This record gives sequence, structure tokens and C-alpha cells, in this order.
Amino acid sequence: MASPIVTFFPVDNGDMTLIALADTPGTKVLIDCNIREAADDPEDDARDVAKDLRARLKRDSRKRPYVDAFLLSHPDQDHCRGLEKHFYLGPPANYPDDRKLDQEKRIFIRELWSSPMVFRRACKSFVLCDDANAFNAEARRRVQVNRDKKFAGVEEGNRILVLGEDENGKTEDLGPILVKLDQSFSRINWLQNQFFTARLLAPLEISDDEETEEELGKNHASVILNMALAFDAARSAVGRFLSGGDAEVLIWERLWGKYRFNASALQYHMLQTPHPP
Repeated sequence: MASPIVTFFPVDNGDMTLIALADTPGTKVLIDCNIREAADDPEDDARDVAKDLRARLKRDSRKRPYVDAFLLSHPDQDHCRGLEKHFYLGPPANYPDDRKLDQEKRIFIRELWSSPMVFRRACKSFVLCDDANAFNAEARRRVQVNRDKKFAGVEEGNRILVLGEDENGKTEDLGPILVKLDQSFSRINWLQNQFFTARLLAPLEISDDEETEEELGKNHASVILNMALAFDAARSAVGRFLSGGDAEVLIWERLWGKYRFNASALQYHMLQTPHPP
């Protein structure tokens, strides 16, 4: 029996986590990235986490390194640093690195997982860095492609899952690519996967109370997923991995109040602990 593998890269402050499922294709989901400039400098003793990541990725038919899905838990710099340099953002047909050496090719993202509400709350608290803005622009581009194609026949590199509803009904028409709060999904890169299920626990729903909404933003609104990682297709053994970005105490208190009589929603075998900014 194979086993899922969760790799935490040593990025100093911040996060970069790779989940390798136990399925035959070896599906891989990357949560956040924090590739510091020092890690790119051979004269610096910082760990070259970009090299570590590439060594764990497969290549597609065009010999591009790729991840099946990339989740940005929230747009702090230490969760998206190095995105533009090391990952390709843009229409898949325009990928420009085919003739480059393998170590110079940017990583291709088959499917993006993004939360508009996390970005909206973050923008009210601080100025987004360039990598965060680039991720947000790419998410918007992919959403528009999906709308234009009426959510059918969308190719890898244009695919996206939107995690949580946006304000004022802005995501109402995104049904096929929208995961609502408390919903579970098992789809990765448009395909159902028997080795994976995730339940969306946050970002929390929009509050009509301005003070409450302001507090939710200040407490590092993040995507929180409780993932079930199966060891086989029959799901005879399942490990639970709870990923919470940097969600702070207020958010976890609200989650406990919500699920205290359904604690299984918050149960885990492994927790990616949020850290202070």
C-alpha cells in the first residue's frame, strides 16, 4: 500500500507545503510558496527550496515541471514569495520556456485554488506585494476564461477552483468552479480523485456587521481546508491534514463555536500550525 506524503520545506518564516497523493499518477498539490532570493544565491547558506521542489515534481509531455494544483492560503509575502520567478502565470499556449534547460523552466500550474474573500479582506489590512498581485491577476484571468467557455472544455493551465463566495453576489455564476463554505470536494485538476477529499472551513462567511467583518480581516483571513488523504482507492486508511494558513485566534474560536457539536469537522492527524506575521 502506498502512502500520501506531506513535505514541509524549510523556508524560514512562512510556508511551502507539497502534498503527494498515493494515487498512481502521483497527484501533487502545493500549498503556498516562499522562495527567498537568498535561496537562489549559491553563495548563501539558505536552503534551495526551489531545487527541492523541482526534484519532487513530474514533467508533462512538453517536459514542463508542473503541480496539479496550487493553493494560496492567503496573500502574505511569506506565503507567495518567488511566485512570479519560479511559476508560470498566463495563458498555457504562451508558455515561453520550452527551449530552456530543465532547471530554468518555470513550474506550470495545472489548476489554481484561490479565495476572492481572503484577498478582499487582506487588501483592507495591508498593501499586497507584487507576487500576491500577480496571483490575484492570474486567478481573475482564469475565472474569465472559464466564464467565456461556459465552464466546459477548459484546458490545463486555465483551470481554477474558487474557494468561498465573494461579496455582493460576484461569484453567483461560478457554480461549476465554486466551492462554498462547508462543502467538500474531491476534484483536482478537473478530475475526481478517490484519494483526496477536502472540506472548506474558511474563509468565514461575510458578516453584515462592519466591526465583525473588520476583525475577520485583521485576524489574517485564510483558506482553511481539512483534507482527507487516502492510502488506497477503497479508503481503508485515511490521514487527515488540517491546513489553516495564518488564521488567528478569533477565527479558530469562531470555528470551534460553529463545530463544537460536530467536532469531526476539525479533527486531524496533522496540523499545519499558523504562525505569527
